[in-house]
Amino acid sequence: MSIDWDSILAYNTIKIVRIRDKRLGILHLCFLVVIVLYVVVYSAIIKKGYLTTEEPVGSIRTSLLAPNELKANPPYCNNNTEPYPYEKLDCVYFDDAFAAYPIGDDVGFTASTRMRISEQKTNCSLSEPSCKFYTNTTMNVYLADIESFTVYIDHTMYAPSSQIQFNGDDLSGYVLDQNGNEIQLNESVNTIGVEGKPDILQLGKLLEFAGVDLDGPSLVNSSNSIRYDGCILFVFIEYSNTFSYDLKKIKYVYSIKKVDDTAYDVPEVIILNNENSRLYYKRHAIRLIFIQTGVIGSFNFQSLLLTLVSGLGLLTVSTLIVDQLAIRFLPQRKSYSTFKFQTTESFKMKKRIVNDDGEDKLYHNIEAL
Repeated sequence: MSIDWDSILAYNTIKIVRIRDKRLGILHLCFLVVIVLYVVVYSAIIKKGYLTTEEPVGSIRTSLLAPNELKANPPYCNNNTEPYPYEKLDCVYFDDAFAAYPIGDDVGFTASTRMRISEQKTNCSLSEPSCKFYTNTTMNVYLADIESFTVYIDHTMYAPSSQIQFNGDDLSGYVLDQNGNEIQLNESVNTIGVEGKPDILQLGKLLEFAGVDLDGPSLVNSSNSIRYDGCILFVFIEYSNTFSYDLKKIKYVYSIKKVDDTAYDVPEVIILNNENSRLYYKRHAIRLIFIQTGVIGSFNFQSLLLTLVSGLGLLTVSTLIVDQLAIRFLPQRKSYSTFKFQTTESFKMKKRIVNDDGEDKLYHNIEAL
């Protein structure tokens, strides 16, 4: 028994058959309309599939400024006779140079709320391994009215691939309130997102946006206040030019989030007359950590091409679905299958003859199409 290699190694090719069935035609047309709407309208236009995006980088510069007048004897001070749900302490009225420590850097900023101040001395030489400082006096105090201090925020963004760079003063900006709404501030003290003006925000307003009350319970010990233990806040600055179809419009949005189950303290040492005498400050504070993020987009033909080409796969799937419906489920499936699939006879030589000119001719029996 010979092996029919023509059948084993048969080649399957595509045959176009026009099936005059309005059910299949309407279904296929609906698929085409949905795919075009999805690829062109939704993916390319609404989702801006013609853009290539990148996350910008940037820098932050911050500073703290004390108000012209500090409120005297707030409720948490010992001199105030009003009831206070947490421990009262003596209050000190420090200026911004003393309240901000460590000095603001590119990623963080600190404003003290409470300090434990210890005067320490040693009667031995610090060159001796056993030499230790001892504490003479200790004072535990609140920094009064720290909420009225203002924070100046100078920020710059840069998108390396698209070469887009702006300072915050040149952009429109917003801050998210507690309800998640984007708002601009253009008040006498607080200014956020106004072009041509720097971003300045009172600490009390900043804490309000984060849902933090300094005189509320501490995030680590409910018997203390946040003013007593300190806290850490993330300040996100998100840049975007994809919120509209005008890529030249760039905005930024502040969102301020508290870090749960955390307190913050940092030590500071000040040398007095000599190295054997010092002041040791243990500062509890509001720690702000700035994070610059966002999405900056620019037109890219390859991105647009990939978005459009993705629709070809959907077109293939839609055609396969309609084909399977025609040959497997409709009542006319046998007829449709016969028209769609056709097998040729083998193209083996049937006989050899010689024409009048003496040339060999091969005759094949081919099914008429």
